[in-house]
Amino acid sequence: MKMNELNLTEEQMKKLRKKIEKSIMDILKRSKTKGVVVGISGGIDSSVVLKLVNVVDTYALIMPEMGLTKNSDVEDAKNLADDLGVKYNIIEINPVIDSIEKIFPWHNFSDENRGMVIGNVMARTRMILLYLVANIDRRIVLGTGNKTEILLGYTTKYGDAACDILPIGDLYKTQVRQFAEFLGISKRIMKKRPSAGLWKGQTDEDELGASYEDIDRILHLLIDKDYTIEKTADELSLPVELIENINSRVERNKHKRVMPKAVKLS
Repeated sequence: MKMNELNLTEEQMKKLRKKIEKSIMDILKRSKTKGVVVGISGGIDSSVVLKLVNVVDTYALIMPEMGLTKNSDVEDAKNLADDLGVKYNIIEINPVIDSIEKIFPWHNFSDENRGMVIGNVMARTRMILLYLVANIDRRIVLGTGNKTEILLGYTTKYGDAACDILPIGDLYKTQVRQFAEFLGISKRIMKKRPSAGLWKGQTDEDELGASYEDIDRILHLLIDKDYTIEKTADELSLPVELIENINSRVERNKHKRVMPKAVKLS
């Protein structure tokens, strides 16, 4: 399959931009809130969201974990907010994370997944701060997740997955990159290797075991076109094992894409 099936034309991006802007203004009107709040990291997804939503009253939070978050990422987030005239605050989340690490009874549990677990605590801490701004200042929280992350469950439940609207949630990661270029996001941001920044050296593609280009093509065929695993592997000339791994992620993380359901008692 040629990658151009996922390519967006300039005309399509113009229409999508208008649709996203309208959707945000509609939810503000329905909720009787004055504006939006968004967490920005200096990465491509949050940069695209910030650029798209600058048509409404926008407040941004930059929430680094000092010692882990790169200073260049903080500077890129600040520079974009300054360029767009967006109000923002920088809140270092270290004191919150440190206090949780200090009081939690680690001795009762295995240390095997501690790094990943603390990464989830970081994502949920940022969610708390975003909703604090939303509650105290009558705003809605914008998510910065894309379709690729959502389908794979490559998010933290009740962390970065918690939001009121997902402006780019129906765009694959490779399409977000196209949008970034269309919107004039800096080359410095666009060239970064995608990373959730939850531990040192972490990159999305290393963790997922494939490039976003391949992952998006796989998801497009499995989800959008309802191809079988075997047909997808044959169409893309990729190993069946990789397709199975991606499909397994989609299936086992369905719970992240739905609201909790009450147990039926009658």
